[in-house]
Amino acid sequence: MKRIILMSVGIIAIFGAVAPALADSVNGASTAGTAAVTILTPITVTQTQGLDFGSITSGEGGGEVMIDPRDGGRSVAGGVGAVAANIGQVGMFEVTGEANTAISVFVDSAISGFSGDIKGETKVSSLPTYLKDNSAGFAVGGVLSIPGSTKSGKYSGTYKVAVNYP
Repeated sequence: MKRIILMSVGIIAIFGAVAPALADSVNGASTAGTAAVTILTPITVTQTQGLDFGSITSGEGGGEVMIDPRDGGRSVAGGVGAVAANIGQVGMFEVTGEANTAISVFVDSAISGFSGDIKGETKVSSLPTYLKDNSAGFAVGGVLSIPGSTKSGKYSGTYKVAVNYP
C-alpha cells in the first residue's frame, strides 16, 4: 500500500510539472522577436592646416593677437605688434564618415602647452552638424594673450578636436 501511494505521488509530480507547459502551448501565444544593427563608416577628423598666429613683437605691456575663424584675418591689441611677413592663418579640419549623417563636433576652448605664460583660447564661428556627401570642414581661430616682454622664439601649443555620431 505504501508503494502504491509513493508511485501515485511520483506520477502526480511528473504530470503536474508537464501540465503547465502543455497549458501554455495550448492557451498561450508566442512570436519571434527581431534584431537589427546599423554599421556606420568610422569618423575621421584630420587637421589640414595648422592654426598659426603669425609673427609678432612683444612690448613691455603685453597684449593679444587674434585670428578670426570666419575670414582668417589677424588683429593685434595692446603692446603686441604685427609683422607683415607672416600674417598667420586659421586652423582647418576635415571630417569624413557616413554620408548624410548627423555629427557632433567639439573644439576645446583652451590652447595649452605654451611656455612663458602665454595663454591661448580657440574661437570657432560655426561647426558642422551633418556630413553631406560623407564630409564636412570647419575653421578654428583663436586668441593668444602675450605677457609683456616675452622672449623671442617659436612657441607652440595644442587643443583638442573631437567628432562623434550623436
